[in-house]
Amino acid sequence: MSSTLQRAGDVNLTENKAVVQSFVDAWNTRDFDRFAELMGEGAVLRIGGGIVPCDPAATRAIASEWTTAFPDWRFDLLALVAEDDLVVAHMPYSGTHQDAINGIPATGRSCVVDEIVIFRLADQKIAEAWEVYDEAGMWRQLGVDQVATPK
Repeated sequence: MSSTLQRAGDVNLTENKAVVQSFVDAWNTRDFDRFAELMGEGAVLRIGGGIVPCDPAATRAIASEWTTAFPDWRFDLLALVAEDDLVVAHMPYSGTHQDAINGIPATGRSCVVDEIVIFRLADQKIAEAWEVYDEAGMWRQLGVDQVATPK
């Protein structure tokens, strides 16, 4: 479809992409209170074979933990692709490891990590996400041998 406002059934693809864009913007601007309007109650993140709660409070806690460890953390949103209730985001991140994370003391080193997340939206909120990122590459750039903890 060539129109600016695309629809697949009752799903508004443009609005779904805007929710994901707002999610990324909230991380980048540290406006973690916005997760209350962006994350669904009962939302989950599937990562590394595990399932992590990512309702508004859990997402705030995750974002706070990672941006404390990496104060200059930033997502670079390179692409959004939407179909039905899914939005795929290519969103590599970068930052400097200034505080402990997952029991790993600060290294003072920077990293740039490739990441792709598939978001499922329901009622204009993120209900579920599948995250794939280059964890080994991140720890290697930070000078850490191996870490077996989920993000």
